[in-house]
This record gives sequence, structure tokens and C-alpha cells, in this order.
Amino acid sequence: MADKQLVNGERTLPDQCAACGSSSTATLSPWLSRCGNCGLYRSTLVAGPGQAFDGLEDLRRRNFELLLAEIGKLLPLAGTRVLEVGCARGWFLEAARNQGASVLGIEPVEADARAAESAGMTVRRGLFPAAAAGLGPFDLIVFNDVFEHLPDPAEAVRAAEALLAEGGMLVINLPSSRGTIYGLARVLQRMGFPGPFERMWQKGLPSPHLSYFSPSNLEMLISRHSALRQVRTMALPTVSRRGLGKRLSGRSVGLPVFVVVPITWLLSFVLPLLPADIHVAMFRKPG
Repeated sequence: MADKQLVNGERTLPDQCAACGSSSTATLSPWLSRCGNCGLYRSTLVAGPGQAFDGLEDLRRRNFELLLAEIGKLLPLAGTRVLEVGCARGWFLEAARNQGASVLGIEPVEADARAAESAGMTVRRGLFPAAAAGLGPFDLIVFNDVFEHLPDPAEAVRAAEALLAEGGMLVINLPSSRGTIYGLARVLQRMGFPGPFERMWQKGLPSPHLSYFSPSNLEMLISRHSALRQVRTMALPTVSRRGLGKRLSGRSVGLPVFVVVPITWLLSFVLPLLPADIHVAMFRKPG
């Protein structure tokens, strides 16, 4: 999805909140604002192609199995047509195909698209929704850690609805602004340690987060811009102790890795009891 909000190379934000339509905005920093009505966070960071991170495969694959198990309770996957927007290396598509689905991915990063194709996936290069032109209908459209990177989430919702078959489902898997780690990072930012919070937004990386949704304002967005209705929500684990050092090494959060790794390792035992940092919402198209 091309960023239509760039002016002289800088990103500007619409006056109205995409989720609730309010014009009430609190400016939190030169690059970040928050809707005064629904709490949607929006950044002026510039959209760009994503990049795969090392150390995530084990966590992502296990989360995708959990996600597909929940989807399967509402939509049996055998024989369904599945589109994943931003399929990266194809791990979700592979898991869905193993359950009998016919799968297709959209991916703008050439190296990731080739990796998915080498695993037997069919991938269209480009950005959503332009890369989905002429496709559909689909029984299931999934955004895994992609929706928060989109410059125009409302446009994405409308495009996804148009591509869905009647009774089809849209699934959005994304980080939550109500999450424990996000909240801790926000506290540290207020105390003068902005590194962890900026890392949550992937500030300075090729594909930063442009929005941070809560469960409530995500549902507002979908209801405001489509006829899709939420049918289920779930949380997914944020941290896997396996591969944690590899995942965190080389990622600056303003603290040394030898400090961040043990703290995160200890947090991994407590996080399942606290507000989740990964929120999944499932929506169905009437019909």
C-alpha cells in the first residue's frame, strides 16, 4: 500500500482518527500522537518494505499453529482459499496448506518472496491492495504483523472486505497498545529512557510501525469502514525463551544485550498472566 500521506518526503497525519473519526489529538512527541477519544496511536514515521528478523521462526511457527486452531473452529480450512498479506517467508501459508487450504501470499520484499516460493508457496510481489488486483474471492484473508505497518488501514479494511467471499473471514494479528511490554516501554520513555519504546515502534528500521491499536479501537476501525463483524479474539505469546539471545542481539533499545536478555527471559514466565502484547481479532463478512 503506497503511502499517500507524504509531503516533501515527510509523513503527515489526517485530521480525523481512522478508527473513531475524532479530531481530538494529543501530540506525544514530534513523531507520535494519540487520539484523545479512542486512544489510537499514530506515528509520522515513513512506511517501507519490511525485513525478517532472526530468532523468530520458532515463536512464529508455534503461534501460527495456535492461530489456525482457533480459526478452524469458525472456518474449517480444508478446501478454503487463503490470502496472507505480507507473507514474509511463508511460515503461515505453509501451516495453512498443511491443513488443506489453497494458499496465496503477497510480499513486497524480494528475498522473503523467494524464500516462500522455495518452500512451495505461490507469492505475488507488491503492496496490498494493488498486488491483489484481479484476485479473489477468498474465504480467509490474514494480516500477520503487517496491519500496524500500513499507511492507510481504513483502505486496507475496505479492500479486504471486497476480496472476501460471503461468510469469509478477515484475521488481523498485531501488537497491542494495551500490552504489558508496550506499557513498560511507555513508562521508561516518560522516565527519560526512550530506547525500548522506540524499538517497539521499530523507529529507525526500514519498516516502522505507523499505528498501534488496542483491541477496542481496532474493532471500531473495522466497524466504521466495513460491514465485517468481530466474531472472536485471542492472544498469542510474545516471547519464546528458545532463540531469545539471537532475537535480541544487535537490536538497540538503549540497554546492553547482557541486561536485556535476562530481564526478558524472566519476564517470559510472568507475561502469560498479564495483558497480552499480541492481539488477534477475527471478523466475518455477512452472507
